[in-house]
Amino acid sequence: MADSLHEISIAAPIERVYAAWTTADGLASWWTADCRLAKDVGGVHVFGFQGRDVLFHFHVDTLAPPLHVQWTGIAGPNMTDEWIGTTIDVQLIPEGAKTRVRFAHRDWRSSDGAFRACNTTWGELMYRLRDACEGRRPGPLFR
Repeated sequence: MADSLHEISIAAPIERVYAAWTTADGLASWWTADCRLAKDVGGVHVFGFQGRDVLFHFHVDTLAPPLHVQWTGIAGPNMTDEWIGTTIDVQLIPEGAKTRVRFAHRDWRSSDGAFRACNTTWGELMYRLRDACEGRRPGPLFR
């Protein structure tokens, strides 16, 4: 099993960073403009890419405001079936007026295949998340 791990400090209150992970507007400000979110734990988020030709479905495992978000991949396009069974785990740690984000995309079956490209993309996305939360408006990486 392989894990993608990233950590970044964001000069924004924890509530703003949590909202960036848990609202459609928040996610569209840095990740993808196509977000269909479940309201509660147990629901399924659907994220669209490439005009909805590529869809990722995530079971919502944990919503613990404002400290923790966790999703598990349950369906994806053929080229990224590797996401199925992986877990996205976001831990938010308050540090005064800042928030530390500890991000993990865990339980990849292998570090081959899509893992390396996804790891690189998540690294870029952490900086877009930071910029969005700090008010720089990068917009979604994927439209």
